Amino acid sequence: MLPVTKLTVSLMQFCVGLWMSTVCVLAQRPICQCYPLQFVVTQKSLVAGISSQSGTPMIVRENAYVAFNALSKMAGMLINVTSVDGTMNNHYHVIVDAKKDMWTIDLDSFTCNRTRYRTHFKRCVPDAANYTGSFYVGSRQLFGDEWTFFSPNPAAAGIETLGLLQDSCIPLRATFVGEIQSVQVTASIAFDDYQEGISNPDKFFKIPGYCPLKIGTKRVPVKNGALWYQPVAGHFIL
Repeated sequence: MLPVTKLTVSLMQFCVGLWMSTVCVLAQRPICQCYPLQFVVTQKSLVAGISSQSGTPMIVRENAYVAFNALSKMAGMLINVTSVDGTMNNHYHVIVDAKKDMWTIDLDSFTCNRTRYRTHFKRCVPDAANYTGSFYVGSRQLFGDEWTFFSPNPAAAGIETLGLLQDSCIPLRATFVGEIQSVQVTASIAFDDYQEGISNPDKFFKIPGYCPLKIGTKRVPVKNGALWYQPVAGHFIL
């Protein structure tokens, strides 16, 4: 097993990253450039990685309940991470606040770390993104547009795709292929159960009293098998 390293935070920043880095510009239709300002969505991810140094592989499922608030520049994620081989079943709460501090809360051990979130808070498609075409879901019941671009997240080097529903810009699917902290990663992500607005902000954004007041470098330990992975917290718009 690989030890927990900077990859722990980098993966979370990457995932918080797709939320804050992409949205839709529709050709030949009313322009829709950015995500809705406030919403809650379920994010389901399947992430596979292999270390370029040791060759250790890992496949992880991640279910995240996500709140995104562009008005206050905050995001909150309640995450369950399970490994396909059954060696890991961890629960986290990740919060990124307006000061670009990222709080990683281990809900199993009630420990908390505070680090800097190194990616700019964005909610629109990068100017350099390539429009790769439209698609539909079901019997032409839902239509979407897909974009491809190099990751704007300094913690992740690779190519991202993002599919959004036409007109509403609601996120529908995403992928990432690249390298994070010497680990080759591929991620497939789906979004569902979208809700406009955030009815219970404390559930996502309230920081527990046991969290540190100062930014530190200590990482939240990964239990049940110390792996290269900790919450990818979803391809995020952060």
